[in-house]
Amino acid sequence: MVLRGLFFDALRKGSSERKKFLNQPTCNVEEHGYNIRNLDFNSAATNLECIEAFTDNVKKILSLSEKYAEEHTSKTLQDIVNVVERTSIEEVKIVARIFAVLLSQINIAERHHRYRRWSMYKRREIAILHFSDGQHHQADDCFKMLKENGFTPQKIHDSLCKQNLELVFTAHPTQSERRSILKKFAALDAALEALDVHGESQTPLQKELIFMRLQQTLLAIWRTNNMRTIKPSPEDEARYGLSVVEETLWDAVPQHYRIVDDSLRRLGQPPLPLNCNLITLGSWMGGDRDGNPFVTHDITKKIIYLSMMRACRLYYNEVEKLLWALSMTGEPSAQVLEWLAEHQNDFHKEIVEVEGRGGHQTKNWDFYRSEQTVEEPYRQVLVIVREMLERTIIRAEAFSNGREPPPIEGKCFQTTEDLMQPFALIYDSLEQSGNHLVCHGKLKDLIRRIRTFGLYLVRLDIRQESSKHEEVMDAITSHLGLGQYSTWSEDTKIQWLTNELLSKRPLLGSQEFNCSPMVREVLDTFKVIADCHAEPFGAYVISMTQSASDVLEVHLLQKEAGCRQHLRVAPLFETKEDLINAPKALLALYKNEWYKNHFETVHTKYQEVMLGYSDSAKDAGRLTSVWELYKAQERLVQISAEHKIPLNLFHGRGGSVGRGGGPQYLAILSQPAGSINGSLRVTIQGEVIENYFGSHRSCELTFERYTTAILKATLTPPAPPSDLFRDVMQRMSETSCSAYKKIVYDTPGFVDYFRAITPEQELKTLNFGSRPSKRAKGGIETLRAIPWMFAWTQMRLHMPVWFGVGSAFKSEMDAGNLETLREMYAKWPFFQSTVELVEAVLSKVDVEITKLYEKMLVPADVLHIGEMIYKELDLSIECVKKITGRENLLSNNPIIK
Repeated sequence: MVLRGLFFDALRKGSSERKKFLNQPTCNVEEHGYNIRNLDFNSAATNLECIEAFTDNVKKILSLSEKYAEEHTSKTLQDIVNVVERTSIEEVKIVARIFAVLLSQINIAERHHRYRRWSMYKRREIAILHFSDGQHHQADDCFKMLKENGFTPQKIHDSLCKQNLELVFTAHPTQSERRSILKKFAALDAALEALDVHGESQTPLQKELIFMRLQQTLLAIWRTNNMRTIKPSPEDEARYGLSVVEETLWDAVPQHYRIVDDSLRRLGQPPLPLNCNLITLGSWMGGDRDGNPFVTHDITKKIIYLSMMRACRLYYNEVEKLLWALSMTGEPSAQVLEWLAEHQNDFHKEIVEVEGRGGHQTKNWDFYRSEQTVEEPYRQVLVIVREMLERTIIRAEAFSNGREPPPIEGKCFQTTEDLMQPFALIYDSLEQSGNHLVCHGKLKDLIRRIRTFGLYLVRLDIRQESSKHEEVMDAITSHLGLGQYSTWSEDTKIQWLTNELLSKRPLLGSQEFNCSPMVREVLDTFKVIADCHAEPFGAYVISMTQSASDVLEVHLLQKEAGCRQHLRVAPLFETKEDLINAPKALLALYKNEWYKNHFETVHTKYQEVMLGYSDSAKDAGRLTSVWELYKAQERLVQISAEHKIPLNLFHGRGGSVGRGGGPQYLAILSQPAGSINGSLRVTIQGEVIENYFGSHRSCELTFERYTTAILKATLTPPAPPSDLFRDVMQRMSETSCSAYKKIVYDTPGFVDYFRAITPEQELKTLNFGSRPSKRAKGGIETLRAIPWMFAWTQMRLHMPVWFGVGSAFKSEMDAGNLETLREMYAKWPFFQSTVELVEAVLSKVDVEITKLYEKMLVPADVLHIGEMIYKELDLSIECVKKITGRENLLSNNPIIK
C-alpha cells in the first residue's frame, strides 16, 4: 500500500502539477502519513479520483475490478464488460497499463514482506516462518533437525563439503519485462530495504529522501514503455543473464558461504574448505540452438569471450580493493616468492619492450616499481595479476567483437586454475604467518568467487536437437558412399559409431565436403568447441533424445572437430515414451565398449542425464508426466549404481507448475531416494530469474533453501513407496493420460477451440524472446510447451495442469480406494507435492473470466469442448478436496489463498 499511495500521489503531481513535482526537493512524509509500519490507504479507485488524466470510464473499470476481486460475481463481471464496451481503445490501454503497474507493485511488496519475515525469523522475533513450517529452510534449523535425527556434526560438515548446486540460466521463456523496468524494480526493492534496515536510525530528512526516491522511480516506471518494440537477440538475452551475475550473484555467493560457515560454527564445526563448491553457474543463453536459428556458432563464440571479458573486469575491481587491504610487509611463503620470481623475470623483459614503444601498459607498473612496495610482497603479486587481467580483458573484448586482438606483450589468463593460483598462494602464506583474520576477509571472498564463477562467470551449455545430428550423419555417410545413416537400425548405428570412435583416422579429414547450410552450421559449432577448449562450456545437451546412438553421434562429431577434451554429453528425455525408454538407452551406453573406456579415462567421471518437465506434461498431462519422471529417475539411479557410475540428474524445470515449476524446496524433497546424492543441476528460466536472484536478499533466501533441501534430501531421503501406492499411481497415470490425450489430440475441433479462446496466435507476435514459438509447422504437437502454458494461463483456466487429474482420482475412489489416496497424501512426499501443486493451480482458475472469453470468441460448433473441460474441472476440485480433507481449496494455507 505504501507503493500504491506513493504511486498515485506521483501521478497526481505528474499530471496536473507536473512542473511542481519535478522541482520539489523532498516528499513530505508526515503530510501524507506514509508510515511503513502503519499502512492505511484508500482503494485504487479512490486514489484515482484526483488524477485529472484519467477518464470516468478508466476509474469505473478499476473500481468495478476491485469489487469483482472481493465479491467474484458474474453480475460485477458483466458490469465491467458493459463499461469496457463503451470505452475507447486508448482508455483500455491506460487501464491495462495501470493493472500491470499495480500488479508489479504487489509482487514487489509481497516479496519484500517475505524477506522481512525471513530476517525476523532469523532474529527469532517471530516463532514460525509460515504455515508450512517444519521444512527447515534455514541452515540453523536444518542442522538442528539432522542432529536430532542422529547425524553427527562431522557428518553434516562432510556432506556439505561434497555438495554442489548448479543453477543453469535459460533465456526461454524470456523475462517479459524490459531491463529498463527491472532496474527500476530493483531500485524500489533497495529503497524498501533501506526503510526496513535503517528506518529507526534515520533522520526525518533521510526518510523523506527515500520516499522521494520511491516516488521518482514509480513515476519513471509509469512513463517507461514496458513492452519491447523489437525481439531481443540471443546476445541481448546473454547480456541480461551476465548482468544478473554482476549485480546480485557476485556479492551474494560469498555472503551465502559466510551464512553457512556461521551456522557450522554454532554446530562446533570449522568453516567449509576453500575447495568446496556449494554453488556453480551454467547458462543456455547463447548456447541453446534447439529450434532457434538465431543462435549460431559465431554467436556462441562471441558470448564466450563476452563472458570472459566481464568476468575479468569484476576480478580486476576486486584486485584493486585487495591492493589496499594486503599491504602487509615481511617474508612471504616460499611458494609466493617462487611465483613472484617467475612472473617478475617475465615482467622485467616486457616492461622494456612496452616502454620502448610507449605502450599503454606502463601505467599499471608505476606503483609496483615504487620503493614503498619492495617490502610488500602481496602487493607485488597483485599488481602483476592486475596487469594479466587487463591483457585478458583486451584480448577477450576483441574476440567478442569479432576482431583479432592487438599485439599484447606478456601473459594472459587462460584457465581458472591459472587465475586461482596466486590468490591461493597468498591465502596460504597469510595463514602460515598468523594473519588469519586478514585472509578470511576480502581475499577469501574472492577465492570463493573464483571457485563459483571461474574465468567465464558461467559455463555455457550447448543444446541441439537430436534430429540435427542425424542429418549431419546422413550427409557424412552419403558423402562416404555408405548409404543413408537415418535408415539404419539402432544396432547398426551403434556399431558403426563405435568403430569410428575407436579408429584413429578422421571421418572426413581434409577432403572437400559439400553440405547444406544447416549441416555446416552444426559442424562449425563443434569447431568452436574445439577451438575454445572445454573450460568455457558445461554440457552438450541433446534434446529429444531417444536412443544411445544420439549420444555417440555427438561424441563422434567432437572427435571429428578435434576436441582434445570432450564435453560431457547429457541426453535430454522429454516425452512420455522417451522417459520410458531412457533407462534402456542409458544401459546401452554403459555397455558400449568405447563409451565405458572413454568414461573411465577422460570423461568428467559422472554421467549427466537431463529430464524434461515441460514437454512431457504437454505430451501426456501433468499427472502422467510427474509419475513417468519419478519412475525414470528410479531406474536411472539403479542402473548407474549397478555399473558403479555416479549419476547427476539435470532437471529442466520451468517457472509455472505446468512446466515443472513450484516451490523448489518441496520439489527437491519429493524426489526418489538416491536421485539427489549431494548434487543437483536445475534450470532457472528467464521468467523467474528476477524473482529468485533480482536482489541480494532474494539470492540469500534462494541459496539457503536450495542448500538445506539438497542436504536434507541426501541424508534423509524419503522411503520408497509401497507396491500398493505404486499400483494405484500407475493406474491413475494411465487414466489421466487417456483423458488428457482424448481431449487434446483426439477430439475434433479442439485446436480450433484452443486457438479461439486463448491468445496463442497473438502471443507469437509479442517480442518476448529470440526463439520462435514452434519447432516446425504443425498443430499442438509442434507448439512449444511455453506458449502452450502461457496461452491457457492468460484466460485463467490453466487446463494442462489439472486436466485428467479428476478422472484419475475419481476412478480410484469409485473402486473404494479413497482411504488409500488419503494415506498416500499423508505418507508419500511425492504424492503430497503433486496434489498440493494441483490444488494451488485449481485455486487460481477463474471460470467466470474463462466463460467470458468463450462467449465472445469461440464458434458455436466447438462450444461443447468447453463443457467437457468444465466438467473435468469440477471433478478435479471435488476429488482434491476429498483427498486432502479440506472443505475449500487451500484452507490450510490462508496466506497463499
